[in-house]
This record gives sequence, structure tokens and C-alpha cells, in this order.
Amino acid sequence: MKFTRKEIISLVSICIGSFLIILDTNIVNIIIPPLRKQLDLTISQTSWLVNSYVLAFASLLLLFARLSKRIGAKNAFVSGITIFMIGSLFCGLSETYYELLVSRIIQGIGAALFAPIATTLLSSTVTEPKKRAIAFGIWSGTSGIGFAFSPMIGGLLNEVWGWQSIFFINLPFTLIVIVTAFMAIKDIKKENISIFIKEQITVVLLIFTFVYVTHEYKMINQSPLLFIIGFLILLTFGWNYSKKFKQDLTHVVQRQMFSKLNISSLINGFTYNFSIYGIMYFISLYYQESLHLSSLETGIEFLPLTLSAMLISSFLSPVLVNKFGKTLTQELCLFAIISGSIILFVYFTISKVPVLIPASFILLGFSGAIAPVLINAAFLATDKIYHNEMSSLVNLARQMGSILSVMTVSIMLDLFLRETVIQYFLLCTIILSAIAYIYLSWANKCGIQSFSCIDKKDRIHTQ
Repeated sequence: MKFTRKEIISLVSICIGSFLIILDTNIVNIIIPPLRKQLDLTISQTSWLVNSYVLAFASLLLLFARLSKRIGAKNAFVSGITIFMIGSLFCGLSETYYELLVSRIIQGIGAALFAPIATTLLSSTVTEPKKRAIAFGIWSGTSGIGFAFSPMIGGLLNEVWGWQSIFFINLPFTLIVIVTAFMAIKDIKKENISIFIKEQITVVLLIFTFVYVTHEYKMINQSPLLFIIGFLILLTFGWNYSKKFKQDLTHVVQRQMFSKLNISSLINGFTYNFSIYGIMYFISLYYQESLHLSSLETGIEFLPLTLSAMLISSFLSPVLVNKFGKTLTQELCLFAIISGSIILFVYFTISKVPVLIPASFILLGFSGAIAPVLINAAFLATDKIYHNEMSSLVNLARQMGSILSVMTVSIMLDLFLRETVIQYFLLCTIILSAIAYIYLSWANKCGIQSFSCIDKKDRIHTQ
């Protein structure tokens, strides 16, 4: 069983693209202290620099998932990575906060256009089942490497060439992705489907307004009228959309898509990203601003978390699922988040024993086994016709977890001392993970039940 030349080139293209998208989701965390000094940034501004990329990425996922079908998956792939490349160039050339903020948004737009169709293109290019399984394993491992080494890569590049280099490094690799995509990636037939543009814009406005109004809570005192306008927009759009949702008048997110178990996948995805990315954000600040480690040393300190997450999600997750099933695997991962957070809480409240942080990191890394399970578990609990939409929603839930975690830490840092913030945030992760654990257990006992309360005899039970 050998891969053809075209399949190899396609796999290289898709894997490098996915690697870069994952890399830039996390790499900025490690250069926050240098950025704050060089650009004279507030905590709130650094939070926006981290979140602007993810916010653009998350809010446009549903829209671009349908748009990619309309314009063709290959066109979406190439367009997305090109926009990402332009955003990376502008990021590296930025000299002010606002230039960098806009450039990060451009990066996020490109990532949102690229991300939803990477797996679709891989499936269409590598069609033989055994080779496809290997290809998906390589693709998953590449994305894992992006997560595992992003802190260390960011720290190394910053130490040697400055923070701009973490963006310039994307340029040669994105060019490789574009060239190889044109050479080898097989396109998928375009679909003449409706994009539901008004509804999609409503969803984007809801996400953006919610994040903006929450993040800029200080506007209550500084610009009360602007805050009230933002709150009214959120309330109006939210009320109208929820009303249509209840009346089955929506198209992008429909009632019949949801069951107790796929709602649990959304909650678990949100919980995982909220916990891991929030912890990485404040620990990065703690290492560099309290312990005075360099960005490279900080990246190395994160290796127990990121490496264990990569190895476990890539190799141990399938073993756990085969042995214990999807539900118990998710429960074990949520328990690992709770345990890791408790150990960190002990470190920051009772005794600063150095070994406690890597011990907690390994447990938190173990929770990474939940990531590959979420989509599969959600698919089993969702009608096949909604699989594309549910995949986008799981990704959206995870990205919203990342956004709200960084935003929560940022707001807390404005209100409390740093170590108090760490303690409060860890309590949040413990409580949220416990709620997710309880809901998953309850949903599994109930079986798959429609959000609109279908009759009990129509339930499908999964273990």
C-alpha cells in the first residue's frame, strides 16, 4: 500500500496549513510580556491581541463552512491560506497596537475559511480506506505538534529575532501550501446551496457583540451610552434569533440538530478549551512577570502539558475509546482537568513545591484525549444531514472557550492581585468541569433525546 505522488503532495499541503493555523492560535500567549513592553499595552489590549484572531476565526466558522461549498473546497482552501499569509505579513510589519489588532483579525478570517474544509479535502484526495486512516493520523499528529511546540517555537523565535519573527515565519510555509495545493489537491464539486447571509450576519454580530460588551465592561462608567447601545444590539438580535429558533424558522442553527448528547459535546469542548487556554495564558504571565523567566524558558516549561496533550490525543485517545467507550473517555478527561486544576490551586495557595506544576500539566495534558472524541461523539448523536453544521458548532464552542478564558483572566487581572486571579480562575475551571461531567453522565443515561422533546420510544441509546 503506497501513497501516490499526488496524495503525498496533497497531504503535505493540508498538514502544513493545519499546523500553521493551530500554531498561531496559541503562539502569541508566549510573547505577551515582550509585546506589553515594546508597544506599551494594557492587560485588556493584550487580551484583544490574543482573542482577535480566535474571535474572527470562531464567528465566521458557520458562514464559511457553507460558503466553501458554494465556491468550492479547493478555492476556499487556497483563498483562506492566502488571506492568512497576508495577515501574517501585516502582523510582522505592525508598529502599533491597532495595526497588529487588525492584522490578527485578517489572520483569523483566513483561518476560518481554511479550517472547515481541510478534512473534507483530505477525504476526497485520499479515497482508499486504509490509506485515508493513515492520512488522518498524520494530519492529526501534525496539528498536535503545532499545539505541542507553539510555546517553545514562539519563545525561541522571540529570543533570537524578536516577536515579529513569529509571524514572518508563516510566509515561506504558506507559499509552500499554496503551490502544493494548486499542484495536487483534488477539488470537490460545488454545491448550489443557500448561504442564508442575513442569518449568518446575525450569528456573527451576536458573537462579536457579546464578546465586546463583556470584555469592555469598563464602558459602563467611561462610555455608558456606547455600552447601552451594544447591550441593546445584543439583546435585540439575541431575542429575535431565539424566538425564530423556538419556532423552527432558523436555517444556520436548527432545533432538530440538537440532542442531549451532542449538547454535551459542545459543553465539553467549551470546557476543555476554557480550562487549557486560560491556564496557559495566566501561567505564561506568571512565569515571565513573576518568576522572570525568558519567553524561551517559559515555552520549555510548558512542554509537560503540550507534549503530553499531543501524544495522548494522537495515540492514547483511540485506545481509551476502544477500551472504555466515548462517554467514559470524556469523563476521564474532565476528571483530569479537575485534578490538574486542584494541584495548581494547591501550588498557589498552600505550598509552592516546584514539582506540582509539571504534575498538574501532565494531568491537564491527559485531558487532551477528549479533543478527537468530541466530533465523533457529536456525530453519533446527530442526524447525518447536520454533520457539517455540528462539526462547525463543536469548533465554535471550543474557540468560544478559548476566547472567554483569556477574557476572564484579563478582567480578573484588572480587579484582583495576580495570584488571587489564578486561584479564582482555577476554581472556575474546577466548577465548570464538574458541571460538564454531571451533565455528560445525565445525558448518557437519558440517551439521545431531541431538543424538541421527541417521544421516548424514538430515543437511541449509545454507550
